[in-house]
Amino acid sequence: MEFVFSRVFKTANTFGIEDPMNKVFAFISVCFFAVLSLAQQNPCLDIKTIRTVKVPWDPTKPKSATFDYRFKYELVNPLSPTVVILPGGPGQTSIVPTAQWPLGAVPANYNKIYIDPRSQGCNYAIESSVLAQYLKTEYVVNDIYLALKSIDLKNYIIYGASYGTIVATQLAKKIETEKFELPMALVLEGAVGKKFDNFDSYFYFFQYEWDNTFKQLPPRWKTYFQTGKNESAFSKSQWASLISSDMIIGDVPEAPVNGNYLFFHLRLLELYFAKKITPKEQPYLPVLFSKLKDTQFPNLFFRMIGCGEIWGDWYYGRSLENGRIVRTGKNVCEGIEYTNPYDAAKFQVSKNIPIYYFQGTNDPATPLNTALYHFAVQQKTNRQFFTVSNAAHAPLSGSLRKCADGIWDSIYAQRTLGREFASCPRQTVITSKKAN
Repeated sequence: MEFVFSRVFKTANTFGIEDPMNKVFAFISVCFFAVLSLAQQNPCLDIKTIRTVKVPWDPTKPKSATFDYRFKYELVNPLSPTVVILPGGPGQTSIVPTAQWPLGAVPANYNKIYIDPRSQGCNYAIESSVLAQYLKTEYVVNDIYLALKSIDLKNYIIYGASYGTIVATQLAKKIETEKFELPMALVLEGAVGKKFDNFDSYFYFFQYEWDNTFKQLPPRWKTYFQTGKNESAFSKSQWASLISSDMIIGDVPEAPVNGNYLFFHLRLLELYFAKKITPKEQPYLPVLFSKLKDTQFPNLFFRMIGCGEIWGDWYYGRSLENGRIVRTGKNVCEGIEYTNPYDAAKFQVSKNIPIYYFQGTNDPATPLNTALYHFAVQQKTNRQFFTVSNAAHAPLSGSLRKCADGIWDSIYAQRTLGREFASCPRQTVITSKKAN
């Protein structure tokens, strides 16, 4: 601090600033701009958008220790609705985005609240056995509820993606129970209806989708994935990581090759091996090579919630055997009890909160049957279920993002969706279900 003072005062003297008060003002100005510069590099420090609220580590104990919970409130227009954005994972963040595209393709003129769950992102905490007991969806939901309550949020919609649909469903129930202002709607993308029987019942859908995709590959790639003979130095586990990631993205109508990102990436690699990459393709390489890496051991948040509430067991390794994608490695859930398996039927959403579902037909992570289960068991409220053909885990964020503004405006107006899809890419086919 003394060094900063001396440098500021020395600079002030250089410019002829002699008055002590002016020197202090100069110091404050330098500090202010330094903080702004730091905030640009670290969104967790953005003084314009980051809010904090004290929340208990254990909301079931009145005298629980607390921590400062950060969330991002991006206020664009006070008259516009606000969308609360709940990321997947478990453990993904939305203040520092981790998705391929902005989650939900929320219109630019809407206000947004971005959430990083406890221990992750802007709410980072060092992993420990003490922390483990505080990592439950129930506690995650309480954090978000207290955040919304702290700003007395009104005129809002809750959006959840993947694991975020579990959080969104429980949050809607929590808000109703606490008699807080209800959201205008619940928007679920890649909905999880209930826990999986085990990891293999989850991983089956990755194998199923990959088998279908494999049939469509050019012969040279089929041969490579079956034999491993290619000019590439990538391992089978690295290839499996790319395949798994791209299958989650799936079909995107405006993707450069056949609307499928995996096909596009394979074509990009062919150009790369042949040293024919042009400036047009160059920007795509960093994302591609970031996916060609071995999957990492999952963090504590993922393990505690994934093992305790969703899958029961989890194998994070992936590889290829004779062209098939297979799981490898040990079960990371050993020692973690499957104590609180999730079931959307336990959290009946209020009749005053309509639910809008967006589901891809080729989603390997939250397959159609688990999303339809959520739709079937929510008996109290109006529901609309939209199936997007050839899309995978991001039908709204990815496949429909070019026409999403009209979809969101109709959701906000609580209209029955239909005509809004006329402006979507023509290769996107929508089927829908409605229940009252």
